[in-house]
Amino acid sequence: MRSVRHEDCWAKTTLDGHPGISVEQHGRTAGIIAELLLSEIGEACASALETKSFPILAALHDVGKVSPGFQQQCAAWMSLRGYKPHEMAGLEKDHGKISQTAVFNALKNKSSMRFWAAVVGAHHGKLKGDRLQSRADGGSGWETERQRLIESMIGEFGPLPSHAPASPNSAALWFASGLISVADWLASDEGTFPADRVMSREEIARRARNLVDAIGFRFGPVRKGLRFDQLFPFCANELQQAMVQATQRPGVYVVEASMGAGKTEAALAAAYTMLSEHKARGIYFALPTQATSNRIYERFASYVEQIDPASVPRLLHGASWLNQDLPHVTDRRDGTEWFASSRRGLLAPFGVGTLDQALLGVLAVKHFFVRQYALAGKVVILDEVHSYDMFTGTLVDLLVRKLRELQATVIVLSATLTRARRLELTQHSSISDAYPLISACDNLGFQEISVRPESGKQVAVELMDVEQLPDKALQSAQQGACVLWIRNTVADAQETYRRLNAENRQGGPVVGLLHSRFPYYQREYIERTWMGALDKAGRTRPTGCVLVSTQIAEQSVDIDADLLITDIAPTDMLLQRVGRLWRHERRRPDGCARPEVWIMKPGLDAEALRCASVAGILAAFGKSARIYAPYVLLRTIAIWSDCSTIQLPHGIRDLIEATYRDARDEPDAWRELRERLVMEREKMASKALRQSNPWSVPLDDKEDVQTRWNTCPSARLFLARKVVAWADNAGATLEMMDGSICTMGAYRFDIQTARALHRNLVRVPLWRVAKQVSAQRYAQWAKEYLKGDALLVSLADDRIVTIPDCNPLDLQYRDDLGIIMPDREPRNRCHAITREEEDESYDW
Repeated sequence: MRSVRHEDCWAKTTLDGHPGISVEQHGRTAGIIAELLLSEIGEACASALETKSFPILAALHDVGKVSPGFQQQCAAWMSLRGYKPHEMAGLEKDHGKISQTAVFNALKNKSSMRFWAAVVGAHHGKLKGDRLQSRADGGSGWETERQRLIESMIGEFGPLPSHAPASPNSAALWFASGLISVADWLASDEGTFPADRVMSREEIARRARNLVDAIGFRFGPVRKGLRFDQLFPFCANELQQAMVQATQRPGVYVVEASMGAGKTEAALAAAYTMLSEHKARGIYFALPTQATSNRIYERFASYVEQIDPASVPRLLHGASWLNQDLPHVTDRRDGTEWFASSRRGLLAPFGVGTLDQALLGVLAVKHFFVRQYALAGKVVILDEVHSYDMFTGTLVDLLVRKLRELQATVIVLSATLTRARRLELTQHSSISDAYPLISACDNLGFQEISVRPESGKQVAVELMDVEQLPDKALQSAQQGACVLWIRNTVADAQETYRRLNAENRQGGPVVGLLHSRFPYYQREYIERTWMGALDKAGRTRPTGCVLVSTQIAEQSVDIDADLLITDIAPTDMLLQRVGRLWRHERRRPDGCARPEVWIMKPGLDAEALRCASVAGILAAFGKSARIYAPYVLLRTIAIWSDCSTIQLPHGIRDLIEATYRDARDEPDAWRELRERLVMEREKMASKALRQSNPWSVPLDDKEDVQTRWNTCPSARLFLARKVVAWADNAGATLEMMDGSICTMGAYRFDIQTARALHRNLVRVPLWRVAKQVSAQRYAQWAKEYLKGDALLVSLADDRIVTIPDCNPLDLQYRDDLGIIMPDREPRNRCHAITREEEDESYDW
């Protein structure tokens, strides 16, 4: 069909629907922005990734809009050019595919170069494949115009890549793809680049600089010459000094030191050195959970204020938009905050959030490459790396390798890594058994730096029968001890709390309960209250108390207990729990002569476990075997049964290695459980690798899945006291469980209502409410908020019922206990999950 000059092809339409700026001008704008962004990444990163040809790729991202299939979408253009709708039948409308094909043709159809063309076609977030079949795109005349535009852009921005990427999954390839997407987003800002305004190159460049500065996109220079005690309110210890000296260039740095040794400050001090010497362009601090991210945000924000007062760090996780008191949070839907989009948050110079936000950069999800581009050249701190299973751990390994290619500085923090795990992270064999230890791997080689440990402590260990523990815990609390009791499941924590309250005398010590099945607002209040009472300052520290918690209190929290009671758990998790014991220097109650941990005995002692069948072992460990690998629990109990004391930090390495090293002459049942564990880990690793190949897995639009191995999918319950529908049923007024009042209106999303709902959110296992979720039909006013596996519920006495039809759920609620789930077998399973995985998972 007859073609049109590329100069007469629109890229954007005006508000009144007429053709706006040309494809050429929009491409030029994206190319100029790409040049600007590349000027910020530093010479080392630019050289390693060979970025010289990336601006031309950005400039050509929309060359496919020079096609009749795309141009027909503007009726005014069709009329102006004299085209009839029937002439356009069957033409390709996906301009990304046409851009990819045109760039591939410009690359002389060399098969090895096809991946560069593919990243141009993927600028809207999804790969089109590396080999496209020729589709109806208007014929040779239109292709001639696309090639003419390409030649014009090459004359302005330089040649296309001259050689193939190192691999189909190379960091340079995905960096280029992320850069193209970001340049397109910025070039499409119509407040800066109106669709009806023709601009010179100089004006485009000026406006681009102003836009990038206004957003806060660019990393500014940090204050120079700050001492450690200016970054933090104390002087550096030996570990922190050694870390600053070791971190001289991009690489992988694994910091192993005991709980409370100051690893966080060591990492941030090293990051400051890299930033101040222009060897990094920002920081992302990745933690295991939303709760741990929230806790560290204030510390991180104070640090950023010291080094770069003009910057505001971003909090990045699925619920960060609920935190109204944080300075960066704005309405999620209204677009006033450029970084508020989950895909853009990592682009901010400074961020704190969940590990998941970074892992989405190595998973086959939409716009994964934007996250890789965002992290390139930054300091990326990965905290509590020991806490992940094989699925997430495999993704962490992939992320670390990719970050190395992207010239990032990766700092890994843990108190309880095995030697094997350290090898996986650094890709170097370790020869040192020192502890604490810094393992540094950069482009100059590998070194291990041992550090003299801080003064240690000897912790008494005693295995006790569960029946005697409530009385002993209350006796200790009555003598002034602050007791932390960690249970492995929510149900067990609730039962322990009930038992303690039943046995506690009137006027006795305070007993608290913390787990994840409280509504968000209540959990937040409980955490703030207890973390404040038991932290280093201890301004509200009670004279005697018992806090019953799940794994929430296990790590990344500043809790200083006088006495620790705990379920059996793997050695690394036990050591994390012990890290909450005698954490700070303070005067202890008279009954606490030394730090002690009381471990609840399983149903069989260590000797009996060697003679037990698999079924007997599982029964002995009870619900703990639903949370942790039974084989690891066997190895743990065998080691800790022989310990009357442990020495910290000196004994940490030996305890960890003894638990996880290969053992000989184990009973048949132990070997069977070990084989099950090996098979499960292989399954997890295999799935992680499959889901990380973007060329073989369709890119998923969802960004809240796939980063964790989830055998127990959850549903969301929104707890309301009362819901009153409006007379015309066009909306409703809700009184939420926390007393807040909000309104829902049909076809209208209100950010304050969304926040009110989510502050009253609690998650439960999906199978418990699957029938009600599938049967629920909400009015239009509720559909904007209650999507997916969500239910609006209320209380009838202590029972939970759905709204509006009052169907009872097999759940109960009490203010002091949270959601209570009666123990029973699941009736329906949407997939094969075992009875052991029914309700229980690691409680974050």
